Amino acid sequence: MHTPTDEQAHTVDAFRAGHHLVLQAGAGTGKTSTLGLLAASTRRRGRYLAFNKDIARDAATRFSHTVLCKTAHATAYAALGHRYTNRLNSPRQPAWKTGQALGITRPVRIGDHEISPRTLSHAVLRTVTRYCHSADRTLARHHVPRLRGLDTPVGHAQLAHEVLPFALKAWADLHNPEQGVARFEHDHYLKRV
Repeated sequence: MHTPTDEQAHTVDAFRAGHHLVLQAGAGTGKTSTLGLLAASTRRRGRYLAFNKDIARDAATRFSHTVLCKTAHATAYAALGHRYTNRLNSPRQPAWKTGQALGITRPVRIGDHEISPRTLSHAVLRTVTRYCHSADRTLARHHVPRLRGLDTPVGHAQLAHEVLPFALKAWADLHNPEQGVARFEHDHYLKRV
């Protein structure tokens, strides 16, 4: 270990005192080194969540054996995702086919625009994806993607009115570990953990 900077020494002291800490710094400024100092200063077990596998592997070489280094997806897979292995390995299918299975069978008119079942199906699946990439606990209007020509507040609200019931149906479908119509992705179990 290198000689800690004043900030790192202060962080270790605060950690030993039991204070809550947030380390916020840019890339390459010593966050991982600081966490290594914290891990070395205690016998408690810890977890390092990395953005990708390469970072997790590298971190595992830097930390003591008391720190488990994994990605968020690997941690979520161990907790819940393993139950969805059959669905994770299912073949890809076009959005319109998933939409059809969810009940999207005819176009929808919003103002002067006719939204095809294909476009509506794609918007439904993008809504679920945007929800999974958010910190939100429930699907909401702001997860519905904007469509050209319907990007006014009124147009988007009408689109959301059409999309959200199907997005909720797709999200409920994704809770079944054995079978379903929507393709199950890794971000789906990550969202649920």
